[in-house]
Amino acid sequence: MNTLFITGASSGIGRETARYFARHGWRVIATMRNPQKAGELADMSNVVIMPLDLTNPEQIRETSRKALAEYDVDVLFNNAGYGIMGPFEKLPENEIRTLFDTDVIGTMLVTQQFIPHFKERRGGAILTTTSLAGIIALPRDGAYGAAKRAQQGMVESLYYELKPFGVKVAAMIPGGTSTNFQTPVNILDGYEKPAARQREYLLDGNAAFPGPEEAAVVVWTAVNDGKDQINYPTDSVCRKLYEQYQSMNVEEFKIYFYNRIFDGVKQ
Repeated sequence: MNTLFITGASSGIGRETARYFARHGWRVIATMRNPQKAGELADMSNVVIMPLDLTNPEQIRETSRKALAEYDVDVLFNNAGYGIMGPFEKLPENEIRTLFDTDVIGTMLVTQQFIPHFKERRGGAILTTTSLAGIIALPRDGAYGAAKRAQQGMVESLYYELKPFGVKVAAMIPGGTSTNFQTPVNILDGYEKPAARQREYLLDGNAAFPGPEEAAVVVWTAVNDGKDQINYPTDSVCRKLYEQYQSMNVEEFKIYFYNRIFDGVKQ
């Protein structure tokens, strides 16, 4: 039985991915800060629940070693994360520190625990949920975009380091997934109109952002498609902006997006 080790499995993309893989016959090691929030995952016979707080280095080592001692893990999916958004000058220091401790340091420490395993077995995959903000940092994404660019940098570097060992390394890139993931800083200070325009632009006529079910299918595809591909946009919002960004140079996109969101807005 193939085995998936996933972080942040209590909600959102993590929960849906754990369910999807389990229903397709995989063993899933579903980790989360609070195992009491496992919900229906705890009732699935091929799902193993383990505690994992990415801000706790000792627990990272303990849980990773336990999983690797008991199971031959085929895929590591770094999905757990913390998100904040708001005008950069208003972001609280403690929120920024939690963001980087979780998304950057915690994710890197988990990955370090698994690399020797994948190199030894000469195969498998390491996937990481980054974000479109890690490629295109939009307004009010200053801290979050910085953390996600750090993750994206890790993914891109590991792609080269682990390719000789037959290990796939890829980024799962959400652009606008409805998961109640980010913590908004509820001080806009003149950004109300641009924020509304940005949301309208990203929704592109839809009533709401795509749910996490779409992302789970993309994760499954990344594991099974046999492609030498590093970036996987997981939803329609990401695909739209990612394609636009790739079709322009950086300076052209900046001017284009600024005019769409801020044109006529006086600060």
